[in-house]
Amino acid sequence: MNEPNDTPRSGLILLSQPEQIGISPRDMTGALPDAYKLLPRLDVELDMAEIARQAVHSRDWGKAQRTLEELFRTKLAPLREKHPDYRLVYFGSSPVPLALYLGFLLYTWQQVEVIPHHHARRAWGWFPEPGRAPARLARVQLPDYRDQSSGVAVIRVSTSHRVDPHMTQRVVSNPLLELDIALESPAEDAFTRQEEMQEVARAFREALNVIGTRFPGIQRVHLFASVQPGMALLLGAQINKTMHPPVQTYQYARHVENEPYHLRALLVNAPSHLEPLPLTEEEQSRADGDRGNLLEDLEQMKELARREQENPGRSWIAGLLPGTEALLEFSAHWLHLSALYETPLSETTVEVGLRAVEDSFRLDSSSNAWQIDAHWLARLARRIPEAARRRRALRMLVFHELAHRGPQALTSWSSKEIGRFPKVLEEIDYHADVWAMLHEYALTKTRAPDEVADPRKFFVDLVRIATETMWAFDDDGPPLQEIQTRRLNRYLIWYWQYLLLERGAGRGQKTTLESILARLAQRPLIELAGPTVIAHDERVFFALDTARVNVPELGVYHEGRLHRHGTRPDFNINALLERVRARDGKGILEVLRSAFTLTLH
Repeated sequence: MNEPNDTPRSGLILLSQPEQIGISPRDMTGALPDAYKLLPRLDVELDMAEIARQAVHSRDWGKAQRTLEELFRTKLAPLREKHPDYRLVYFGSSPVPLALYLGFLLYTWQQVEVIPHHHARRAWGWFPEPGRAPARLARVQLPDYRDQSSGVAVIRVSTSHRVDPHMTQRVVSNPLLELDIALESPAEDAFTRQEEMQEVARAFREALNVIGTRFPGIQRVHLFASVQPGMALLLGAQINKTMHPPVQTYQYARHVENEPYHLRALLVNAPSHLEPLPLTEEEQSRADGDRGNLLEDLEQMKELARREQENPGRSWIAGLLPGTEALLEFSAHWLHLSALYETPLSETTVEVGLRAVEDSFRLDSSSNAWQIDAHWLARLARRIPEAARRRRALRMLVFHELAHRGPQALTSWSSKEIGRFPKVLEEIDYHADVWAMLHEYALTKTRAPDEVADPRKFFVDLVRIATETMWAFDDDGPPLQEIQTRRLNRYLIWYWQYLLLERGAGRGQKTTLESILARLAQRPLIELAGPTVIAHDERVFFALDTARVNVPELGVYHEGRLHRHGTRPDFNINALLERVRARDGKGILEVLRSAFTLTLH
C-alpha cells in the first residue's frame, strides 16, 4: 500500500468483491493505515458470490460477466464521476477471471490500491515480515524480433503458485509466442507491499505492448494466471482496449478428470463488431443487382402462391407437388407447415435502396419489406459467384423465413433467446430448409423445367447453395474459436444429406423425385462428440481447438443401426474441426466422406 505521506487529499472508495471470504466494512476499515482512517470513505460491495460460484461450477461465465458489468455501471461508475479524486482501495476474494475483468473495467481509474487477505494470518492487510526477502520478479524473456504470422500467444503469470507449461500446452498446443512472468518464489502470501505487485503488473503490460507492436498477427492472448485476486485486478487494469488483442482468461480446476486443468472463462477486451471495410463499386453494384433480382423473383414466387391457392391440396406438400408419390413420408410435424399462400409472401416487397441492415437479412415488420445488407451480399457473392445460383440462394432464404412465419411461429419476437432450445431449433430449421427447397423445386419446374429434369443433380446443388448461404452468415471475422453445437449439427446434417443425395438410390436404381422426397423427409441423425463443451450466455458451444479434443467420435444412426466412427487414418476428426474453424464446406465434405462410406458399407 502507498505510504502514509502519499495520503490522498479527498477521500477513499472501499471496494469489496467477495466470494471465498466475506468482507465487512469493519474488516476494510480495520485494515487501513491510521492516516487513511481520517478520510471520508464510501463503501461499495460488488456482491455476486453465488453467481461467481455458479460460473465456476457450470463453466458458463456469461451471466457473471453481465452482472459484474451492471454492478460496475450502477454502483461504481457514478461514484467515480462524482468523486474523481477519491482513491479506490480494493478488497477481493473473487475468482481470478472476475477480479481481472473488474480491473479491465477500472482501467482509466488511476488511483487504485490493493489490500490483500493474508492466508496464514487470516486477516486483511499488508504484513511486512522482518528478515524476509521481498517478492522478486524473475527475469522476463521478451522477444526482440518481429513476426507478422497469424496465431495466438500464451502468457503465464505465476505469483501464488507456479503455472505448469505442460498443462497450458494441453489447452493451447501451438502458440506463436509463449511468455512467462513469475516471482522467483511464488507463494500465496508472497507480497508484502503493493509496489511488488506493481512490478508484476508492469511486466504484464510490457508483454502486451510487445505483442501489440511486434506481433500484429496475434489475434488472442491466452492468459494462465495463478495469482492473488488483488494481483488479478492489477493485471486486468493493464489491458488497453485499443493497443492490445483480446485476452482469454482461465479458471483453474484441478479436480476435473480427463480434461485440462485450465478451463476457459471470460474473454477480456473482446472485440466489438468492427466496422467492415468499404465495399468496392463493383461489390456495391452487384449487391444492388441482387436485391433487384430478388424483387423480380418475388413476383414469380407470389404467382406460385396464387396457383396453389386456386388448387389447394389436402396438405401444403400435396398442393405444391400434386400427384407425387411418397408424400406419405411427410407426416406428423411436416403436415402442420403452411401452404405458401398462407404466409405473408403476397404482402411483402424488397427494399432495394437500403444497403445497411444490422441483422444482415430480415423482414421488416413495419414495411413488410425484405431488407438485405450489402456487406452480407458481398460475402454471399464470394461464396456463390454465379449470379443464377445466388438468385436461387436468396429465394430459398425468403422461403425459409416464410416457413418460420407460419405455424412454426418463429418471429422476431418469439425468436428472442431461442438459442436456449438447440434441439427444438435444430428441428425447426431443418423443416424450414426442406420446405424452402421443395418450393424452389416447384418454382423452377414452372420457370425452367429442364433444370429439374435430373432431380438428384438439382437437389444436390440446392444443398450446396443452402450450406454456402449459411456460411455467409458465419463468415465475419478470424477463424472460428468455437461454434454453437446446434450450428455445427445443422452443417453436419446437411453435409450428410448431401452425401446421401449424391449417392442417389444406389444399387443401380434410378434416382427419382420420390426417392429424393423420401430422403429429405428423414433428417439425418448425426452427432459429434469429443471437443470440449463450453457454455456461455445460456448456449452450448464446441471448442474448435484440436488440443482439447477428448476421445473424438462421430455417431450416426442410419437405417435402424448405430454407427460410431473414431479417428482413423482415413477419417480424422481433428481435420474435420480444422475445416470447421476455416469455414471450409468443401473440406468438411471430404473429411465426412470416409465416415459416410464406412456407414453405408
